[in-house]
Amino acid sequence: MTTSIPAQDLLFEVDAELLERLMKRTKTGAEITGRELAAEAGVASGTISNVLTGTRPRLQGKTVAPICDVLGVELLVLCTPVKRLEPAVVRLAELSAA
Repeated sequence: MTTSIPAQDLLFEVDAELLERLMKRTKTGAEITGRELAAEAGVASGTISNVLTGTRPRLQGKTVAPICDVLGVELLVLCTPVKRLEPAVVRLAELSAA
């Protein structure tokens, strides 16, 4: 019997200071507020606020990618990937197969 493991979205650490600077001049050259950025990116406004205040410095790729699109920057300009550990079930399967 095999166990189905849901795919994990990559986790990224967001540079809050850079996010704040990028919000002052987006890809269109215009400034954008946190609420506007959240609305255009399709994320909760609290998410943007939490990143800017340092309350939540890490976001999943599916959350941060649309933010980068609105700002007009590549993902790796604004974020640093965070290595995630494999689920224990995967590691256990590897060990038992060896």
